[in-house]
Amino acid sequence: MVTNMSQPHYCGASFDDFHTNYKYIHGYFSLIVCILGTLANTLNIIVLTRREMRSPTNAILTGLAVADLAVMLEYIPYTVHDFILGSSLPREQQLSYNWACFIKFHSIFAQVLHTISIWLTVTLAVWRYIAVSYPQRNRIWCGMRTTTITIATAYVVCVLVVSPWLYLITAIAKFLETLDANGKTLTSVPLSQYILDYKSEEQLTLQVMSSTTPNMPWTLSTASNNTTAASLLSATAAAAAAATSTTTTTALPVLGERNVTVYKLYHSALALHDPTLRNATFLIYSVLIKLLPCIALTVLSVRLIGALLEAKRRRKILACHAANDMQPIVNGKVVTPTQPKSCKLLEKEKQTDRTTRMLLAVLLLFLITEFPQGIMGLLIAMLGDKFLMECYLKLSDLIDILALINSSINFILYCSMSRQFRSTFTLLFRPRWFDKWLPLSQHDGDGRDGAGAGLDAYGRQRLVHTDAVSKSMAIDLGLTTQVTNV
Repeated sequence: MVTNMSQPHYCGASFDDFHTNYKYIHGYFSLIVCILGTLANTLNIIVLTRREMRSPTNAILTGLAVADLAVMLEYIPYTVHDFILGSSLPREQQLSYNWACFIKFHSIFAQVLHTISIWLTVTLAVWRYIAVSYPQRNRIWCGMRTTTITIATAYVVCVLVVSPWLYLITAIAKFLETLDANGKTLTSVPLSQYILDYKSEEQLTLQVMSSTTPNMPWTLSTASNNTTAASLLSATAAAAAAATSTTTTTALPVLGERNVTVYKLYHSALALHDPTLRNATFLIYSVLIKLLPCIALTVLSVRLIGALLEAKRRRKILACHAANDMQPIVNGKVVTPTQPKSCKLLEKEKQTDRTTRMLLAVLLLFLITEFPQGIMGLLIAMLGDKFLMECYLKLSDLIDILALINSSINFILYCSMSRQFRSTFTLLFRPRWFDKWLPLSQHDGDGRDGAGAGLDAYGRQRLVHTDAVSKSMAIDLGLTTQVTNV
């Protein structure tokens, strides 16, 4: 007989301690992140959909903001019910049938939108790589029509690929729980018939495998057509009787105990009877949704950084040649100019440096959020449910908050990367009376009247369109990361 001592322990008690301590603050922390993320993504959509911001890169960023906004809005009721109000609600309200239906929707909806965000991020990396490496073909390969079709395809394909297997492997199961006077669960007995049938089949299989009678398998095999069904029925009846017996015998044996009926999201009958399907689910999750995008984004980002650095090196060479060819001659002698580089060249070099640093930061943030999830999903497929229970579920809250932060930080990235985004955001949300307290910039001066009373219509439009570099690149890098694994 196989004992539990022979089973490996993948994660130690520190995981349990971390899970126990962190879950008390996860609800409030995630609620704050979701509220701020909802506001940030709403602002992103408002700014990026302006007519002057219309570009393929900004269209992809708008698609990302829509997906992130939906995730934030859907996660708010989940965290309020499960983490903030959960301890104050009765057990039957915590795990009601309506809430079980919402949890099933939550598990599918959040994962679908997160997958959309990930692949739109990869698409954005491809678009930016083409813009930097093949600028002459950028308008042909990455035009608005192509970009719109790509975004729509990402939404449709992710829904069709991710939703079915998540729906098929989960089901809402009914349980009978016995609670003590403090509301703590003492026993939990499944009442759903498909779970009772599966446990009966599993128990019957274990009895056959552990039997010491040499011809026992042959006897069951020859009589399978006639007796197996009866055996399963009797075993099911025995399990049901045991459940009923448990209900009867545990009905208030101690003062304050009570029985309640609850509903939980559980393995479906298909998943219970087909371990291959469960393993395939985790393989799809780890490889298709996590590891493959991580590898693709890493390769694209490295090549994009290399292309940006090469462009910077060529600009320096061209600037040096131009300076040498145009050195002034005074009294027949070549005079080396002492003035600093032009403002335009300095701005280009600074923008390249900012883009390179932002690429590295975005890549690191994406890998910290997504790559460990892909590795753990792969380990679940290889090691089974024990690793899922001991390790992955203990870190699920931490994974969620990292994904939520990843989805809500894009507004900061846009503001730090794009002058046009900052200018458009300022024009939309800065009060008119605030203009007189700010110093005039070179771009603002052309749009103001003689009295300095504020921007007129022409001045505001010109402020958006003055910087040709910002307009052509819209958001200079646009490579952002997205959420949630829930």
